[in-house]
Amino acid sequence: MTEIGRLYGGLYAAVGDMGGLSHFTAMAGTLYRSQETRLMVIGRATNGWKRLDTSSAAAFSREAEAAFGSPGFSWVSGDGGDLRSARDVLYRLSRSPFWRVARRLLAALGEDASGRWVERIAWSNLYKIAPLGGGNPSNALCRAQIGPCRAILAEEIRRFEPTHIFMPVGWNWFESDGRYDFSRLFGGVRRSGGRYAEGSAYFALPDGRAVQAVIACRPERRPEEEYVREIAELFRTSAQRGKGAT
Repeated sequence: MTEIGRLYGGLYAAVGDMGGLSHFTAMAGTLYRSQETRLMVIGRATNGWKRLDTSSAAAFSREAEAAFGSPGFSWVSGDGGDLRSARDVLYRLSRSPFWRVARRLLAALGEDASGRWVERIAWSNLYKIAPLGGGNPSNALCRAQIGPCRAILAEEIRRFEPTHIFMPVGWNWFESDGRYDFSRLFGGVRRSGGRYAEGSAYFALPDGRAVQAVIACRPERRPEEEYVREIAELFRTSAQRGKGAT
């Protein structure tokens, strides 16, 4: 069993009753590794997702491990501006502010954002367990899974080795009190005075490389061009600060 499988076993034990819940595993596109700029986008939690085998911790771990090891966005069909869920044709990525700003940021960082652009990014969420019917996990569900989810997120970043981490989750989902704090995984945590880009940090990979992260407010009802421009600029200035400190 890989480390991902072991960590999902811990998640299963921490949450306990999995009834009425959905289960998320991170993914990287088939073209992600071939790029100089590897963008990892991290949201809060999914609005419903798939269900893994919950008959035992071992079965849950095996399915999570297999799903994590499957490359590509198999749940997305179509091409270009017509990308949509293969399971729900009414769900189009072009209608989602989350996916629209991810695509704009990929382009702003100098990568090809045409065609099946999702195959050029990695995607995860802070919380892996959420209500099956949609919506964010409750405070109680967040408390139950925060420890395993922190460990899983750290392992995902180590495995994906991104060059840029974009977290449109809102600062209070990134750095809050001890129960919900994901900032402890990062160094150089710094608030910014931006309107949309709320702060920056870096994640230290095992080989010593520092991966820049930008934490932003949620993109809904924001002017997306200005929003993405501010995030891209904070990536640039954070990288310059990092070089100046070495």
